[in-house]
Amino acid sequence: MAVFSPLASRRSAARKAEPTQQLIVFHLRNEGFALPIRAVQKVIPMGSVYGSAQETGVGLTLYQEQELLVINIEHRIFKTTLALDAAPNDAQSLESQSSDFPTVAGIPMGRYLMLVQSSSRKLVGVPLFSPPILQRIPESAFAPLTSDYMTYGHIRCVSAMIMQGPDKSPLFLLNPDQLIQPQQALPPSF
Repeated sequence: MAVFSPLASRRSAARKAEPTQQLIVFHLRNEGFALPIRAVQKVIPMGSVYGSAQETGVGLTLYQEQELLVINIEHRIFKTTLALDAAPNDAQSLESQSSDFPTVAGIPMGRYLMLVQSSSRKLVGVPLFSPPILQRIPESAFAPLTSDYMTYGHIRCVSAMIMQGPDKSPLFLLNPDQLIQPQQALPPSF
């Protein structure tokens, strides 16, 4: 027979769980990025990508016998084209990260393809070099980006910064709708 302990009951009532969000975390150019789990349909092995749009970083692959748009999110997130406009440090970082992988249509051919879905149910593939990680992050770790950073920063499609602690690098929370929308609709780069 179990014994009811009023002290244990009061202790558990005093501990309130902080709300968390589940995120899919991955790295690009030595920066951490995250997407809400509801935006990631699945991660699959990378297949063949077809296309010749070197300057836009967009290609096609087949997924479940249908065409799937594959986008180079480095091209979307960072305000540079992949090879032509990259700063020397960025180019070295990118080169070391993708040296083992060929590119097709300006898209680094990673080992994995993350299927990302917008709120309007549009699905695109995003190549990754390593498998993403599922993390639960407390809502208190989320902070809005400053307006100055949004104006002058060299990344886009980001909606918040996630500070996990003093010993960990921050993560940038990506907005899947901005990430997926056509390139022409994004604000012009400086």
